[in-house]
Amino acid sequence: MRLLMIGLVVGSLAMAAPWWPGNRALAAEEVTGTSFVPSGEPRVTPRAKSFLDDKLIKDAAKAIDALIDAGLARDQIKPQPRTKDPQFLRRVYLDLAGRIPTIDETLEFLASTKADKRNALVRRLLESEAYVSTTFNWWADMLRARTRLQDRYDGRPYIDWIKQSIRSNTPYDRLVYQLITASGPTCARGNGATGFYVTDAGMPLDNMANTVRLFLGTRVACAQCHDHPFDKWTRKDFYQMAAFTAGTEVAAPLGLLDGAVKTLAEHSATRPVSTGWGKWGSFQPVPYTAAQVTQLVEETIGMHVSSGDLGEIALPSNYQYNDAKPDDLVQARTIFDEQILTDASKRARAVYGRWLTAPGNPRFTMVAVNRLWKRLMRVGLIEPLDQLTDQTRPFNAALADYLVQLLKDVHYDTRLFQAAICATNAYQAQTVMGDADRLQFHHEGQPLRRLSAEQMWDSLMTLTVAEVDGIRDASAEALYRFYEVNRAKSPDQLAPLVLKVADAQVELDNVEKDIVFRREKLAAASDTDKPALETEIKEVVAKRELLRTQADILSPYADAHASTSPYRRASELLSPTPPGHFLRVFGQSNRQLMDNASDAMNLTQALELMNGLVETTILGDPSSVLSRGLARMHAAEDKVFILYAAILSRAPTAAEMEYGLKVMSLAPNRRGAAYLGWALINSAEFAFNQ
Repeated sequence: MRLLMIGLVVGSLAMAAPWWPGNRALAAEEVTGTSFVPSGEPRVTPRAKSFLDDKLIKDAAKAIDALIDAGLARDQIKPQPRTKDPQFLRRVYLDLAGRIPTIDETLEFLASTKADKRNALVRRLLESEAYVSTTFNWWADMLRARTRLQDRYDGRPYIDWIKQSIRSNTPYDRLVYQLITASGPTCARGNGATGFYVTDAGMPLDNMANTVRLFLGTRVACAQCHDHPFDKWTRKDFYQMAAFTAGTEVAAPLGLLDGAVKTLAEHSATRPVSTGWGKWGSFQPVPYTAAQVTQLVEETIGMHVSSGDLGEIALPSNYQYNDAKPDDLVQARTIFDEQILTDASKRARAVYGRWLTAPGNPRFTMVAVNRLWKRLMRVGLIEPLDQLTDQTRPFNAALADYLVQLLKDVHYDTRLFQAAICATNAYQAQTVMGDADRLQFHHEGQPLRRLSAEQMWDSLMTLTVAEVDGIRDASAEALYRFYEVNRAKSPDQLAPLVLKVADAQVELDNVEKDIVFRREKLAAASDTDKPALETEIKEVVAKRELLRTQADILSPYADAHASTSPYRRASELLSPTPPGHFLRVFGQSNRQLMDNASDAMNLTQALELMNGLVETTILGDPSSVLSRGLARMHAAEDKVFILYAAILSRAPTAAEMEYGLKVMSLAPNRRGAAYLGWALINSAEFAFNQ
């Protein structure tokens, strides 16, 4: 009854550059709707969006449990009992939504008496925007997706492409194929997969090493320089593999705008230019910011990935082994010594992409299964994920074989595959205490683990803002629009735009200095002069805000619906966030290396939770979701209940209720709810996923 009554109250709260003269225009078939298709590349036959087949899920879950139980019985290991509803609720939300459930979601699930409510919840989460958000974090760590690729190139099209692929439930094999074969303009709508190569621009050998590690579970990077000391791969093997992507280039036609911009600047008699703080003259030099604006325009419109498709590569001049000579050309062969590239078909990347993602490539599917299994079950079938050799074996070979076949049978539909895992008794088992990495672990239960940085942040955002899953960042829409409007313009047509923005940036710099100067003057002014100076400062600040828009070349194309609030999900913030941000403190990957996140605990994390966001915003701001929920409760008992339901996704025990009421009665200044909420958020139960 308490669940129903409180639910009614809380529920009311829920709410090659084609743009230069002489270069070809894009062929009509290359831009189809909202997705870019590289000319001449083989198209992948689209699969219909799969539905979550209940019978398939239940049958697969039963088969998985039977294989796990057989392994446990063989090793005389007793499985853990089934989770209770609150534990399952919190676990599945953290795994599939990347956050704790809202108060409404908690009360709805716990009050439900439907027999199949767990599977229904899994289905709903897998089809939610929250799933897109947390799955993006998973992919971004693997693909090293950053807002600024190499701290230079705009990575938002890459980020947007990953999110859209998840949202449309692109099959795993098709997604990987699109990455491998990506080519064309990097800012063309739907062509963000090119970010896979932009990430390693100028480092094609590193790109191949990362690809093999990520999708084949094999570390071959050291074979760039010498035969692998601990595996069978030779330096020649590595270069033969690299031959598949040899000649693939990431480039923009830098410098082609310079002449037009300089000529226009020198012959523009009416264009004013600033000579000091707020003072204007008539001399017409090229603005010092023009070079940066020019580069931005050239990289936005002209940056592209081209397919060399050479199918061969020269060995380095320092090659040191007897199986070939320095500078010899070697032909493309897979690292498993397969000759898949014929003379009749030199489309090397397409052939390589088909081979890599083919169901007949056992390593590809096994690695995909291993990553998906670890995402939900916390320990891989084979550990580590990316050091597979001929000698490594899964802890349960029959289970691994079944899961590999299952992923093939569902056509690499990762949602359907994960739904089957979530339906198993193994996934829904109680927690196993201890460090799973140091145990001879056979999935007798779920090992305890700390929330990831993104799960921690997104859970706190759930307590802060309503409808947090619907808040979006600026994405790449402005880049797409800018590209579409300007890609066909000549340098002479683009030069006025460059100069206008460059002039605004120069003026903005001067206005910033002017504001500092006037504020210093204000600090030293008499009381009589201060009102006039304050008025002047307000006028200059208003001018600065206008100039900020004029100084941003993408501003006219911005998405009006994008949020600029710092309180949104991790997937909608900068990727990665700057050093010092909450997410980085809790171990968010810098996304320069693959799988580089950390779940290690430290003192700084404790201080971050004890102070700052939790105290000032979640508990101190009356507009936060948690504060508003508490404000609707009048009885101290109801406040205690809401705090436990909102923060820990469960009702308090009798002892916890008694203690909570004591805090309510003894806390000064009627801040008992804030004190108790602070304690729960800082508890180990909140920080760990059981």
